[in-house]
Amino acid sequence: MNPTDIKNPEYFHKVVDCQYACPAHTPVPEYIRLIAAQRYDDAYMVNWESNVFPGVLGRTCDRPCEPACRRGRLGKGEEPVAICRLKRVAADNKSDISARLPQIPARKNGKRIALIGAGPASLTVARDLMPLGYHIDVYDNQFAGGGMMRSQIPAFRLPVQVLDEEVGYILDMGVITHFDTEITSLKAVLEQDYDAVFVGTGAPRGKGLDLPGLEEAGKRVHVGIDWLASVAFEHTESIGKRVLVLGAATPRWIAAVPPAVLAARTCGWSCAVRSRT
Repeated sequence: MNPTDIKNPEYFHKVVDCQYACPAHTPVPEYIRLIAAQRYDDAYMVNWESNVFPGVLGRTCDRPCEPACRRGRLGKGEEPVAICRLKRVAADNKSDISARLPQIPARKNGKRIALIGAGPASLTVARDLMPLGYHIDVYDNQFAGGGMMRSQIPAFRLPVQVLDEEVGYILDMGVITHFDTEITSLKAVLEQDYDAVFVGTGAPRGKGLDLPGLEEAGKRVHVGIDWLASVAFEHTESIGKRVLVLGAATPRWIAAVPPAVLAARTCGWSCAVRSRT
């Protein structure tokens, strides 16, 4: 057997099950210890370095770390540590951390980067490149940054002020924003002499079902992702009394709440929600 290669950081990720299960390999034990010591600012910054949006993830993450948590394997009645919600604890209890963010050099390095889309991917690129002196232009067809975090996650799950705060940490680094701007020609972008172009437009389309009668139903059938965006941007203001939701995954239940709210506005709380797996 070969000796343990402790020079490879992947070894330490594997040793800590929850950290290895996290796609960002966030050092979970470190920030939990900091929270236990009520060092919320420190805990938040540990998360910010790894996953960029701790306040957002503390409310919306799919938390693959928790099934891997050793606490859940100790015996009957034991449950994993609430790792995801602890991110929210750090985010909600921190003070102003603006002074702890990376310093942006006044003198740029002469490189210009275009980011198409202002969602998590592009914002992460901006966060990592701005401290290195790059000039960053962000283009997005929405009125503000956040991408699907803004358009597909309802405010009851992710308050707008939380999203605005964490997106603002990045944009306030000096990112040049071009909101309400839809890119229709990549060639036109390339002709602006950018040194690099990052396309971070995501995949903001849901998958429909090929069901009998779908065409006849017409506009009364909505795909979850598109429906959430329609409600978020107030394109849809009312709905009928009865709603059928197909699917029981998290996005389906998130999609079920806006119809209930809209129905309450127009005809009382009479939304009937059903699920079929």
